[in-house]
Amino acid sequence: MRERVICVMARMLDQDDGLYVYARNLIENLLELDRASRYVILLRTAKRAQLFERFPNADVRVLPARIKMVWDQVVAPLAAAREDADLIFNPKFSVPLLSRRPTTFVLQGSDWYVNPRNYPWWDNLYIRAAMPLYVRKAERLLAISHTVVDDLKRHLSLDPSRVEVSYAAPSPHFCARRDVGELERFRAEYRLPPKFILTVARGYHTGHGRMPEYPGGNNERLVRAYRAYRELGGRLPLVVVGNRIEAYLRARGFGDRDLRDTVFTGFVPHERMHLAYQLAEFLVLATLNESFAFPVVEAMACGCPVIASSTGACPEIGGSAIRPIDPFDVDDIAARLLELDGAPELRAAMRRAGLERVRRYSWKATAERTLTVFNALAPQVGAVRTA
Repeated sequence: MRERVICVMARMLDQDDGLYVYARNLIENLLELDRASRYVILLRTAKRAQLFERFPNADVRVLPARIKMVWDQVVAPLAAAREDADLIFNPKFSVPLLSRRPTTFVLQGSDWYVNPRNYPWWDNLYIRAAMPLYVRKAERLLAISHTVVDDLKRHLSLDPSRVEVSYAAPSPHFCARRDVGELERFRAEYRLPPKFILTVARGYHTGHGRMPEYPGGNNERLVRAYRAYRELGGRLPLVVVGNRIEAYLRARGFGDRDLRDTVFTGFVPHERMHLAYQLAEFLVLATLNESFAFPVVEAMACGCPVIASSTGACPEIGGSAIRPIDPFDVDDIAARLLELDGAPELRAAMRRAGLERVRRYSWKATAERTLTVFNALAPQVGAVRTA
């Protein structure tokens, strides 16, 4: 019996953000579950070429190309043809438009349509021209939330019956098990206070040499809300995790007075972010539009209560385990911060609710839903059965 060959367009593994986390966890779980298939993993650089060495059904191909579109539309489909692939899969958006092989990809977001100000004009122009082509080309689609499907149904006339919502999940090290020594070393390294409110912030786009700004991070309103919270009697410092957030805020006129009681850690590697959640009293995520909201599931998995925006996918992902805020309303954010600060019993109840809620998200389940689509497009005898 000829083994099924799946080509994975995995250049997103070059990135150091949530897309890398998504791709790595999904591919590892696909390789574990679907041992009857051979996965040809196509990379643009050798940066993470060793990731899948332990899997006998993984073949990694490093295929350099200076221009991303050339890699997507020429290099990747030629490689798929050489491998005689039964299916081409991209964990990000885009598929080879001229390939005759079955294709599928993951709808990772709808921000270009919902919040176009988050992106430079050339990104918006490209997406509005290319996304409809990719959606029509792919035989089936996956999406990381129903929110994304609903948004694209409005803006692209997307047919929801073609889409399998597969969600994402926290990585295994995001858990409530604590190592006291490791926590204290982390606290000392990043100079964290004994108790604090945590936020995970974004001020600039990743993957762009010019680092264009990302106003959807909503950092300005969050800082103003934090100042209002302190004026209302709030006591907890604010710890901000994210690359160059202090510089971003100071460039917008925020001074020492505005940023007092605020600790900026800079970038924290994903492998250590669980320690920040485990130390925090609670997380506040005031971004304008999350397509899945990794910080929400990661915090819940670590037993950290969550305040999150009522926009985007946060309500879908967190459900009743989180406290919603209007990210456009500074007073509403401040009031919710004050509420959790003064209610340890509420925080304890939210920890329990979050740990229960996050059980519905696992990378194994994500891989199983993804394989449902693979099996529909490129079935083989003995293919893995999924729920």
